Amino acid sequence: MTKSREPDGDPPENPGDEPELSDSDDLLVFEEAPDDPELLEFDLTDADFVDESIGNADRRVRDSAKPPATAKATVVPPKLPPKQLVLIGAGHAHLQIVNRWPRRRIPGVELTLVSAFGQAASSNMLSGALAGLYRSEQMLIDLPKLCERRGVRLIVDRANSFDPVAREIEFAHQPKLNFDLASINIGSVPSSEELWQSHRIMISAKPLSTFLARFHARFQELVEQWNQAPGTEMLQVVVVGGGAAGVEMAFCLEQRRYDLELPIDVRVVDAHPGILNGFPQTTVRKVKKLFHKRGIEVSPGSRVVDCDDMGPSSLVLENGERIRADLVIWVTGAAPPMSVRGFQLPKSSQGFLTVRSTLQSTANVPVFAVGDVADLVDSSIPKSDLSTARQAAVLQHNLANWFTGRPLAVYRPLRSALSLLSCGDGTAILSYKGFCFHGQWVWRLKDRIDRSWVRKYQMR
Repeated sequence: MTKSREPDGDPPENPGDEPELSDSDDLLVFEEAPDDPELLEFDLTDADFVDESIGNADRRVRDSAKPPATAKATVVPPKLPPKQLVLIGAGHAHLQIVNRWPRRRIPGVELTLVSAFGQAASSNMLSGALAGLYRSEQMLIDLPKLCERRGVRLIVDRANSFDPVAREIEFAHQPKLNFDLASINIGSVPSSEELWQSHRIMISAKPLSTFLARFHARFQELVEQWNQAPGTEMLQVVVVGGGAAGVEMAFCLEQRRYDLELPIDVRVVDAHPGILNGFPQTTVRKVKKLFHKRGIEVSPGSRVVDCDDMGPSSLVLENGERIRADLVIWVTGAAPPMSVRGFQLPKSSQGFLTVRSTLQSTANVPVFAVGDVADLVDSSIPKSDLSTARQAAVLQHNLANWFTGRPLAVYRPLRSALSLLSCGDGTAILSYKGFCFHGQWVWRLKDRIDRSWVRKYQMR
């Protein structure tokens, strides 16, 4: 009997440790002794054979049953179950990891995507779809089809509880799920969630995948009511939030009024003294000029604190002012989703998950977080300026390195971000490092970038 070593194809149990074989781990390989012609030609009816001792006969029968001399019998150890990598949320960074999984698969690891919805949407194309520049299906991503094509398991449910110590996720409707490593990319919601959840005239821009359906249903009701009892007053649509998303919404709602020839007034309300807080003044001046030209009013400097549903509905501002509103689109600054409260992870004063520059949780647990749901503890860069593509690349690198025990890479936010704002009329505004350009060529650039991005994830 001789011994030989066989390599183990499974990944090491501990990250970074190479498996070591002891003498007891050696695989046994049996070699056959030369054939004995006399034993191969014995006759069970032969008296001489029958008279032999029982032990000697057993030995000869066993020897005669051996495999050919070239055959080797190997004892193969059982294969270890795959490690579980779970991505919670279908944000841009996670979609990129899912899409690249066949090429960037981590050996010995099974990937699962968890999403509260069966579809994901391109945030950059939302306002364009509202203006009629895109069909709704052009901005949506079919998650079941994407995951099936990429060999990724999909769970469509809401994660209500997350325990990083027990490495366990509880869902609203599915059984619990255990993980070895997890990443969270569930985005954010507009602030004052308790307020906009309580009034029917208010529609939050998020979740993105259901916004158009919710908007069209409420908008159609308003149009039908006005057609049945047309009056002298215009339908008042208010966009709450004067950031980049709010400005795009206002432009595209005004364009919709123009295309449908409806009596609609569009107004932007923001708590800051002016719109586009943090943008270069050249861009702010350009937007204000276009707002004035297209009849979009701005009410800055006071926060919305309530909604009066008695009689003609109106928004109540912090300064006591009331603004009539038939439909309200809520696009304020980012706030953590309520579901994050069930995640047993360190949080910032605003309620976001705190992560280091490696994008790993500050709790030193096997959990990463990216996108709007995460706060970088060593960076003051606004969430709107965080580069999704750069975060996705660092996250994918670090998830793989965590399983192998290699050092984690550091995410360094860009100090200047390019902004492209749709105006809804076939033009757009480019803002970068104090420079501002407006025109159709900017829209063509934005349209090409947005279509190219979403097309990568749409399985035809």
